[in-house]
Amino acid sequence: MKNVAIILIVILSILFSGCDNIPIRSEEEDRQEITSEETEASEDPSASSTSESSGTSAPTTEITTATTETTASVTTAETTPEPTADPNAFIYGGITIIYDFFEGEYTDTDDNASLASGYLQNLTVEIPAYPAAAELINETLEAIRAQSAATYESACLDAQAIYDDYGMAGLAGPYEVNAAVEPAYVSDKLISFFVSVYTYYGGAHGGVIVEAYTFDARSGDYLTFSDLCTDPAAFEHYVQTNVIAFIEAVPPENRMVFDDYATTVVSAFPRAAWVFLDAGGDTRFSITYQQYDIAPYAAGLPGYDIPIADCLSYFNAYGQSLFTE
Repeated sequence: MKNVAIILIVILSILFSGCDNIPIRSEEEDRQEITSEETEASEDPSASSTSESSGTSAPTTEITTATTETTASVTTAETTPEPTADPNAFIYGGITIIYDFFEGEYTDTDDNASLASGYLQNLTVEIPAYPAAAELINETLEAIRAQSAATYESACLDAQAIYDDYGMAGLAGPYEVNAAVEPAYVSDKLISFFVSVYTYYGGAHGGVIVEAYTFDARSGDYLTFSDLCTDPAAFEHYVQTNVIAFIEAVPPENRMVFDDYATTVVSAFPRAAWVFLDAGGDTRFSITYQQYDIAPYAAGLPGYDIPIADCLSYFNAYGQSLFTE
């Protein structure tokens, strides 16, 4: 349940963060905190990782299924997902999304000490009208699944190596890997997935990395700004300008960002994750920045949404067709 709670907190904080801000200390204090944490981690033997197994076999990750319900509705045709005979599958119009997960604990073979835990949630899609598209999308989802499993297995081996050398004093707690894939937007034309990966390898706290993938549901093509926009650079500038405006709408003393946000919002943009998002029937373009890119750790993952109607003038005919009749 601890792992599930972490995943839900991460995803909810991302999808509903919007422009919310809380008071923070000065930029210098935050940067000093980051430097202090990194120094602490470098001095802690648990902060270093090794890929040598020391004779320990990699754990086996068996995949089972879990029930996780996600609601998505879109502008053109789709609705709240319909239940199926499989409690882990949900139907969005002509698309079925099926969840699977791995949950496990890795222990030392000699004394049964708990060294690592993992919770890996993924999914597959079925599109009967476009089976070739489903196959292409599932290839990407399978690659994400394999990477999540590899991250967990590596954490187990690294934890074992640290434990062999230093015992639990070196680990400062079992390692954790919690990864989840969730559909942010599903229609008969478009699917957006949001991926979050939380890892803890000792130290003061763990960290989260986010990714996002958007596909044409009929062809299975992975979509970029170049596919959707008449002028991709102009759209990027539009989004960046909106993010800066969102930040500046908050009083300076309450902005949960570094003082150089006007620069970092632009420079960190290529690392940010963007999806189309269904927010209670309201379709939006959503962008989430990585930890530390524009804000301190306490800010989490800053996210900003723009109504899709405000974006369409930057889209080409194909991009506009994905959100209109």
